[in-house]
Amino acid sequence: MVKLLKLDKCHVILFVLVTYLAILKSYNKVIVIKIDRFIPDIKNILFWTKIQGLEGEGQKYFIENKCEFINCYFTKNKSLFEDLRYFDVILFNLQDVSSNIHALPVLRSSTQKYIFVANDSSDNYPVCNEMYDNFFNWTWTYRFDSTISYRFITVYNTEYEELGSHFQWNNNMKPIDASLKSQFVTKSRAAVIFLDKCESRSKREVLLHELQMNLAKYNLAVDIFGACGPKQCKRKTMNPCFWRLRKNYYFYLAFEDSFSYDYITEIVLYGYNNNAVPVVYGGAMYDKHLPPGSYINALNTTSKALAATMNDIIEDKDKYYEFFRWRNHYVITKAPHLNACALCEMLNSPARLVQKVVYTKFRMWWNHLYKTRCGNDLNKYSIL
Repeated sequence: MVKLLKLDKCHVILFVLVTYLAILKSYNKVIVIKIDRFIPDIKNILFWTKIQGLEGEGQKYFIENKCEFINCYFTKNKSLFEDLRYFDVILFNLQDVSSNIHALPVLRSSTQKYIFVANDSSDNYPVCNEMYDNFFNWTWTYRFDSTISYRFITVYNTEYEELGSHFQWNNNMKPIDASLKSQFVTKSRAAVIFLDKCESRSKREVLLHELQMNLAKYNLAVDIFGACGPKQCKRKTMNPCFWRLRKNYYFYLAFEDSFSYDYITEIVLYGYNNNAVPVVYGGAMYDKHLPPGSYINALNTTSKALAATMNDIIEDKDKYYEFFRWRNHYVITKAPHLNACALCEMLNSPARLVQKVVYTKFRMWWNHLYKTRCGNDLNKYSIL
């Protein structure tokens, strides 16, 4: 009997040991992915493909930029949860959507937000494939009617308070003082443009050529710096070019490479930041973006009339000074194209999250001329 009890105890010990080793072995098969989460309610955001201006993993962006909400988590790891439906947001890049070269998710959840992210114009990158109609919940672009809207430039008052997108410009601005006028005395050349993209959707190169010919009648010229002209800055930075602009030129030609609604880039700042009057050419309603009387719009005029206007202003210094009255009232600076703080704030708004939104006619919204722009591609994508 004693021997039998001893045998049973040995069996029990052996059973416990074998069970323990089996459990230990099974634990070794579990792969643990460590995710740094500082706040329990994390909003997980997946980059479907790379998005310029939004780099890095985790919460780093939101913490370093001191966002109001930092409980958002960036990742490019599509296998993070083994199921794409666990992501709160998936971001899709304009260039990839336009080119249609990347596979798309097969399954999605009803609460998930698919966001179209654009850092370029709809004219340069139309969307042709009909599958993108009824695809996106939100948009994040330069257009004012986007879910999340951004501007290439930011306007402040002289107390450095940001004025946002909806405010009334001051139409009774004070004249500039003698100190600012003295900064213009070295100017002797008509206009300049910094140009590396020699062919454009806007055909700005055609206007530039015509303007050159008409300015020549007044012994004036446009100097072209960069790959599209004979002049170079001779350094890797743009600073030498900016110095020459500030010292020598009356006008900077802020000609956009494409025409799109609300599309105005930071090239207009080359003029504003360097004591030159911008001559703008693009599809935006410039009176919404820029101070009144601070620029010349080249769109609804002829190159002959534009050249005459520029010559007249150069000859009459008081007219030239008028273009700088805005400096007494505003500060205009470059803005971050994609401010992810705004995205994280939106994801923390319960009212916005529960709204069932989808862009049913997305291609038309993004580019109302998409049928013309897509051409033969439209038929190709329509049969997918």
